[in-house]
Amino acid sequence: MCFNDANYRLTKLSTIYWQCEWCKHLFSDHIDQDNKVGGEYYQERNKQENHIRIERIGKMMAGMDKKDYHILDFGAGFGALMKDFRAAGYNCDAYDAFNEEFSRLPERNKYHAVTMVETIEHLSGNFIELDVINRSMVIGGGIMIETSFVDIAKEDGVPLEDWFYIAPQNGHSSIFSHWSLDLLMVYKGFAPKKHFNRNVRNYVKIKDLK
Repeated sequence: MCFNDANYRLTKLSTIYWQCEWCKHLFSDHIDQDNKVGGEYYQERNKQENHIRIERIGKMMAGMDKKDYHILDFGAGFGALMKDFRAAGYNCDAYDAFNEEFSRLPERNKYHAVTMVETIEHLSGNFIELDVINRSMVIGGGIMIETSFVDIAKEDGVPLEDWFYIAPQNGHSSIFSHWSLDLLMVYKGFAPKKHFNRNVRNYVKIKDLK
């Protein structure tokens, strides 16, 4: 994220993770994601938390009418959040590269908000998915990213070697620090806004990528 060198940090289930000493970004080589659609406890997590996600997007709308507000759930799994947004009266589409039902690329310069729920930790490399998201959004649109961060393990006093979220079996190849995600998002044309909490980060698109 910061163009500094990363060093070997740990091995989990034969998967090697490196970590940058400066920005603390933790990552492995690419992990195959073909069989990871939805993730663990998909139905339970959506039933318990989607109403909170919808409330957060409502706070990001800045007075816009629901019918004029277009949302994209990126990394949508089986589309549960999209369905709940629609049930709440929002215009919402779903995209997931690993689910044929939602594998159509989003429309350019259309969306006012994008949600990425337990998605960004599955990405790797140059994070070109964020380029796709940038091109799909209007200037001033908001993106809400929900994941876990190495900061949380540190705050909770859990050694990374014992931390449940480093889970190659679940496809977790990129685990950010708060700082490294902010760095990446700025590089991809977004600016940090007031974040919701230590797991949910909030950004606004400030420029189109060339």
